[in-house]
Amino acid sequence: MSEQRTQPNLLERFLGIFTQVRAGEGWLTLSMGLLVGLLFTAYYLIKPVREALILQEGGAEVKSYLVAVMAVLLYFLVQGYAKLVSRYERTRLITIVTSIFIVCLVGFWILGRVGVPYLGMAFFVWVGIFNVMVVAQFWSYANDVYSNEAGKRLFPLVGFGGMLGAFFGSDLAERLLEFLGIFEMLLLAAALLGACIVITNLISLAVWGRRQIQVSQSSLAEWLAERKAKKEREKLAFGLLKEHRYLWYLALVILLLNLVNTTGEYILGRLVEDYGDTQVELAVAQAEAAGTELRFGDRDLGDPASAEAQQAFVRSTIGNFYAGFFRWVNLLGMFLQLFVVSRLVKFGGVRAGLLWLPVIALGTYGLVLFLPILQYVRFGKTLENASDYSVNKTTVQMLYLPTSRDIKYKAKQAIDSFCHRVGDVGSALVVFVGTTILSLDARGFALFNVLVVVGWLFVVRAIAREHREIEAGKRPELTEPEPEEAMAA
Repeated sequence: MSEQRTQPNLLERFLGIFTQVRAGEGWLTLSMGLLVGLLFTAYYLIKPVREALILQEGGAEVKSYLVAVMAVLLYFLVQGYAKLVSRYERTRLITIVTSIFIVCLVGFWILGRVGVPYLGMAFFVWVGIFNVMVVAQFWSYANDVYSNEAGKRLFPLVGFGGMLGAFFGSDLAERLLEFLGIFEMLLLAAALLGACIVITNLISLAVWGRRQIQVSQSSLAEWLAERKAKKEREKLAFGLLKEHRYLWYLALVILLLNLVNTTGEYILGRLVEDYGDTQVELAVAQAEAAGTELRFGDRDLGDPASAEAQQAFVRSTIGNFYAGFFRWVNLLGMFLQLFVVSRLVKFGGVRAGLLWLPVIALGTYGLVLFLPILQYVRFGKTLENASDYSVNKTTVQMLYLPTSRDIKYKAKQAIDSFCHRVGDVGSALVVFVGTTILSLDARGFALFNVLVVVGWLFVVRAIAREHREIEAGKRPELTEPEPEEAMAA
């Protein structure tokens, strides 16, 4: 029998620049990063198709209504997902669910070729469901693969794989659309999901394939424990949320986070629209004074007095703004993921990681409250979004590490998908009431966000307290492991 390696290899020493990586952990961390990277690449190949279809059929207004449809459907879907969790072991569960998404992508490709009406609305809803469910499922799996101690060290590196996949996927989509049709992107995304199934099965084989399970049938206590575990697995996702205060806090923090972030996106969008209008007025005045055509960069847009030229200028201005905005969000997010997350959690614990985003958000909207200027809002939202994608999302995943399998798969899916969309719906209602009834400006929406963030900070405090008790072994109802043999199909 060969001795287990105790010294890190070259890969592990390189990864150790960013966080502590022990001998034997390098290949697994790299594989998990590749897995989530492929998932995000597939998603960012799908996003341009979604936007192209929905904007042709319904426009931006319809998108807000369809988010409510997503929330309703997700309520039932997470219950169905919980039944699959009770029936299948982890690897088969992921294989089945991912295969269903692959079949859906092929189906949408066929329907798109046929020219089915209202396909854009259906696809928009489907992508919103796919995005939250497949990411939540991956992190459930990651919580299963890693121990509590290892997850705190290695989740930042795994999460970086997702951010790199998003960056690569968006760039790849832009290049591929120059010679591929939008519907062919769906087939490529389906192929990437197929690769994810293969990688998941290989990881599971390496991690659990040789695990020996010994079951004693002679002990009445063990028999009763197995019956209890079976009954627990029959509970559905929202049933678990009702029973455990810790899960309620997690659901509430996800809801508040998305309520604040989506409302903040509206504030930014409103200021960007005003900026576009201001810039076109200035450009038109300059073009008319010089007797030239309206220009944006190196492009001639036509007669500065025509509505078409002015509209093209505004679209280009807004598009250019958001291109730069997303670029800086991604770059800053990757920096935080590599160099800040692991160190923040190591020295400050998960509490410090959870406090990072609400403190940033409080500063952002406090600044908007007094200085609603686009440059300041852009800086604050860049830092807020980058922190959300890196520090906050990675830390939130760590909260499930010491919990049971049912919580990791059933409750987590409900929280990360349904509560996520409920937060978006809540923001849509806030914007509707704020614009149509209260006539709020950017300061008014910023004040609303400040008040919500204050409540968010109290929830974070409660989560940190509960998490300490779980790690100390004081909450066995949340951590009691279930027999591995009982999870088989």
